[in-house]
Amino acid sequence: MYKVSILIPVYNVEKYLSKCLESILLQTYKNIEIIIINDGTTDSSLDIANLYASKYDFIHVYSYENAGISTTRNRALEKATGDYYLFVDSDDYLDPKMIEKMVDRAIQTNSDIVTCGYCIEYKGLSIPVSPMRKQTMDSLSALRALSQNKGINNYPWGKLYAASCFKNVLFPDEKKGFEDTYTVFKAIYNANRISIMPNCYYHYVKRPGSLTDHMDIVQAYEMRAAYEYQELCLHQWFPEENFYYDINFYNSDMVILYTLIFFYSRKDQPVYVPAVIDWSKINIFYKIGYRVWRFIACIKFGWSLKWQEN
Repeated sequence: MYKVSILIPVYNVEKYLSKCLESILLQTYKNIEIIIINDGTTDSSLDIANLYASKYDFIHVYSYENAGISTTRNRALEKATGDYYLFVDSDDYLDPKMIEKMVDRAIQTNSDIVTCGYCIEYKGLSIPVSPMRKQTMDSLSALRALSQNKGINNYPWGKLYAASCFKNVLFPDEKKGFEDTYTVFKAIYNANRISIMPNCYYHYVKRPGSLTDHMDIVQAYEMRAAYEYQELCLHQWFPEENFYYDINFYNSDMVILYTLIFFYSRKDQPVYVPAVIDWSKINIFYKIGYRVWRFIACIKFGWSLKWQEN
């Protein structure tokens, strides 16, 4: 029976951690270890983690000074001893059968990565986000799907990884945002086969204080930079292949415009530099949304209303 290492970064999540850990303890798949990395938390999260560790010998807690999410995830990877890895954010929770179903799927399809759908939990609402279609593909096909945002995303959570996928792969310590976009695609590159399950087994809890609630323009542009880095790596690895990042650049530009409109004023004199996007590959409704947001930004900041979509 394969061992699954569940990797949990913890920082000031006292309101959520118990529910997260209870959802893991309720898993129907039992050959697990839980690696909790305390990233210098200042609330009672460490006390909660230690309480659980005192009751279960497969829960291990390691404490460090605050270093950020990338370093914390790297420390979890260093401590993991399982055949498979599962990242779980400490404010999220899992369906009871998630690990069992994903391990079964990995074995049945001989896949190194299994990814599933998820539910966004927000103010009493549960919003499913599902890739809709069960399928298995090779690494190159999965990277093509990732570049087009079709069925595979850059989130580290919601995926079961063979340990080998993270050989020589680390999250970038120097990045303060979108570190997952700089990293997860490398694990996919290391995989032989990737399997997609439409089932929404992971529950992503959107709470106040998330990055998009207080993003500044530097962080917003970092989102685009992360996609540019990913695209550059893929073209270096597969020089004969075409990867279309237009939808991801569109999404990053919408985040940039959102950040400008909601968090900046004319006196800040912000600058918007559009990404190079092939608009023929963008849905007409997305185009309309972009034009509306850009129009609002032009009015708010006194920019020219004339522009050309490349």
